Amino acid sequence: MSNKRKKILMLVLSTVNPDVRVEKEARYLASKNFDVSVIGITRPSLDLPKKEERDGYLIYRVEIKKKLFFKYFEFYRKVKKLVGSELYDYIHFHDLNALPAIFRLKKNGKIFVYDSHENFPEQMSETFGWPAQIVYTWVERYFIKKVNYVLTPGKTYSNLIEKKYKVKASVISNYPSIEDVDKGHDIEIPKEFQKKAKFRVVYFGVMYANLGYDVTVKVAKYLRDQYNLSPSDIDFLIIGDGAAYQPMKKMIEEEKLNEYFILTGWMNYHLALSVLRTSDVGLILFQPGKNNFRRIPNRLYEYYSAGVPFIGSDFEGLREGASYYKQLGFFVNPQSPEEISEKIVKLINDEETLEQLKKNTEEAYKNKFNWETEIKKIHEVYK
Repeated sequence: MSNKRKKILMLVLSTVNPDVRVEKEARYLASKNFDVSVIGITRPSLDLPKKEERDGYLIYRVEIKKKLFFKYFEFYRKVKKLVGSELYDYIHFHDLNALPAIFRLKKNGKIFVYDSHENFPEQMSETFGWPAQIVYTWVERYFIKKVNYVLTPGKTYSNLIEKKYKVKASVISNYPSIEDVDKGHDIEIPKEFQKKAKFRVVYFGVMYANLGYDVTVKVAKYLRDQYNLSPSDIDFLIIGDGAAYQPMKKMIEEEKLNEYFILTGWMNYHLALSVLRTSDVGLILFQPGKNNFRRIPNRLYEYYSAGVPFIGSDFEGLREGASYYKQLGFFVNPQSPEEISEKIVKLINDEETLEQLKKNTEEAYKNKFNWETEIKKIHEVYK
């Protein structure tokens, strides 16, 4: 490469406040002497700057007022207005909902990269039904042919993309950054989140109906009713927010389980990485669904970074994400509170196994599942 700084434009339909994968990629590429700009969104109700400098790159936010799929077209139009005739060596589209902007920006870039964070057509079908899958698959099939490079976060998903669209896809897994984890671990754990029960179960991440919030509540009820565990024996730490937050809260109240649960709501990412260390095991209870079968959740690796083993859905994607030469957790039927409870009780009663699993996860994070090891691939892509 020449000494002249290559210009990268990244597009994402999020506020980047935070958007961990986008931030980590932008930060790394900026550290490698690329001139990186990210265009995200804001809304009238949000107090976010329209322009922000962060870790060596720039974030621009266009204000979006429309909802549902109408927001996509507003985003593409405002991005083009902001970009104007500016030329970039690379334009990097984060996820399918940003990709159609290539139609307006085809004269602004030399090389186009599609960074598909998850199986968007199948995810949308779980919310809006099979017509959404047909529409979004058509959109992806049409626009994916117009890019030069495709990235995904996991091998199972790359295999699907290659088979479905006859294109080459490369894997850059979304592992937590050592820089972020160290920054998080420097934060003192607030008193309200410090561990008081003998054993703590954690759920970390965005809360949707198909991610098992109801099963988590049923597990707590089963442990109380069948194993006679009290709030001093076990508690459940729920870190995150989303559509399922209020339904989960209501269900907890109806089952009279309030003393067993600590619901934090949205939490700063670095603080969350710190608080995770108070936990003994992390839940990943994805429910059956095409997207969930292949999905590799970020929280799996964030659990590893805190030395927390997992209890998770026995699905293809999660098995791939947990692939290591030592055991890192347990696979279960995510619809069985009985089986999940059995694994939790096993760990409560077997401290030797629990400590070994914790050591395994810490080792796996340090040796394999960290961003600094993985991100070197993206520099090779851009070179």
